Amino acid sequence: MGVIMLAASLAAAPAGFEEFAADANGWLLSGQGLPRDYRVTLMQMDSADRISAIAYLRRIGLLNDTPWTLDDLLRPAKEPAR
Repeated sequence: MGVIMLAASLAAAPAGFEEFAADANGWLLSGQGLPRDYRVTLMQMDSADRISAIAYLRRIGLLNDTPWTLDDLLRPAKEPAR
């Protein structure tokens, strides 16, 4: 039972920068844009990872619209909805 709970919590854990960057590369290479819920995903990340991810998205050309506020950049990670 404990192993199942651990696996479920890891599956619900927010992605870090490395995982998010790999996903972003996939979106870019397949010609997709950002998913509609990318802001929700980024808000679940630690603020340092969030800033890195935003900079990375801008650098690869996937993020060129709505700017992020300083409050959103520095806000603590949100818990994913269950």
